[in-house]
Amino acid sequence: MKLKLFLTMGILAASLSPLTFAQSADSGTSTLGVTVGPEATFSSVAGSTTLSAANTKFGGYSGTTNFSYKIRTSQTSGSGSITVEVTAFGTNGPAVADLSYTCSGASSGTACSSSTPASTSTATSVVSFSSDAHSADSGDSGSASWNLVDRTNTKTGNYTSTATFTISAS
Repeated sequence: MKLKLFLTMGILAASLSPLTFAQSADSGTSTLGVTVGPEATFSSVAGSTTLSAANTKFGGYSGTTNFSYKIRTSQTSGSGSITVEVTAFGTNGPAVADLSYTCSGASSGTACSSSTPASTSTATSVVSFSSDAHSADSGDSGSASWNLVDRTNTKTGNYTSTATFTISAS
């Protein structure tokens, strides 16, 4: 009986040992694919810009809107832009026809080259981008410097306009 038990235990141990000490290595591969398209994002550094009077009487008002952006345009036929459109200042307020801006600091694009009249009906160019344009991973920055002519017929008071910046990439 002891011999049968010993023999059974030996056979059982011998049959389990290959499972205990066996090694297996399987591998597989997978091809990863990604389509990277044109993209753009925009943010204004400050939520509002105050236009301040010049040091001379009727010398006009000025202020600067700073912004940051990220952009990537298509390699061969891509393009992009940052544009701005404003709203009217309100009844008896300054005329938008007296508001203009200049642009600066667009390292990955071309900033507007001269004073640009603001518009309430058409988005006007702040920065333009050509094909294969790339901002820095952390983003690039730019600014729109506003100038408002001070007219004697403008009624005294506080007036606001909203400047809506739009960025696009293709």
